[in-house]
Amino acid sequence: MFYDCVVVGAGPAGSTAAKILSSFGYRVLIIDSKIFPREKLCGGCVSAKIIDYIPQINSLAKASTNKAILSYKKTACLEIESKDPFAYFVERKTFDKYLLDSALENGCEFRNEKLLSLSYDDSGIEVFTNANNYKTIYLIGADGANSIIRKILHIKPKFLVKTLQVETIYYNDSNVNIDIGFKGLNYYWNFPQNGVWGIASTKKNINKLFFKYYGNDMLINPKGYFIPIAFSKKNLGKKNILLVGDAACLADPFSLEGIYNAIFSAHLASASILSYPKNPCQAYSALADKILEENKYSYFISKIVLNFPYFSFFQLSKGNENALADYLIGKKSSKELFWLLLKSLYQKTIK
Repeated sequence: MFYDCVVVGAGPAGSTAAKILSSFGYRVLIIDSKIFPREKLCGGCVSAKIIDYIPQINSLAKASTNKAILSYKKTACLEIESKDPFAYFVERKTFDKYLLDSALENGCEFRNEKLLSLSYDDSGIEVFTNANNYKTIYLIGADGANSIIRKILHIKPKFLVKTLQVETIYYNDSNVNIDIGFKGLNYYWNFPQNGVWGIASTKKNINKLFFKYYGNDMLINPKGYFIPIAFSKKNLGKKNILLVGDAACLADPFSLEGIYNAIFSAHLASASILSYPKNPCQAYSALADKILEENKYSYFISKIVLNFPYFSFFQLSKGNENALADYLIGKKSSKELFWLLLKSLYQKTIK
């Protein structure tokens, strides 16, 4: 069977790319090993920037927030507040199903099949699943953090962040709560809106760290997963094979939010196929400069905060609350915030 494009993965990135290409008349097939709607382990926090691509996000979200409490070793030290929401909370089961249904309504096909392997050369791409094989001109890898396509292309992330997440019955807070207090540890988070607590760490003993921090009371169904991080053009694919979202390791290195960049990268990958069909990966590499630069500076910010958490909160952040709020909303880039923090660091050092 022949398709103009095969999309592997029906999450936000895959469904978005499929919808765009099908709207331009491409014959598109989406394959996924899961039957939708399906459960997806995720905090469900989406940055407000998503409104550029999903204007109706407010009606799709369970809740939103315009206030974050940042703390150091459970000591509240910084409140960030904005007039507009800087984050929305979605239930991935319904959110992803909505995006997939939108793609199907645009004429895409969907098959519940598992990718096994693929072959590719100058004549085209052949995709082999547990049920069929398909020939295609373009392949979009949207198969997530454990991407099979990324492994077939011998592309590796820069590093992996381990996470552990549990459900909780506590819903008595409308803020985003982030706590940082140990070197090499990204953060502990509490999203009451979705009833989840979590930890993100590059350390090995993540389970021990989690229960030491939260305790064993009222914790339900603990589950773990990895978030691959990279900000290199080498992670975007090869020629007619484009990687998007977590398959391309595009989660934000500091916040670890992946949904926005997944959908953003899907728009860029689709535009690359449409505008430069002979070598879309080359066009994609150019268009993705903004994501890669944002992630690079976000990584720099994370290095400052993770290595000097106390100093970052109690010294650098004081007086910069409005700038941090603008960063969360999307009005200020990670590059701008990085240089602002560096300037503050210099000023504090010479005093």
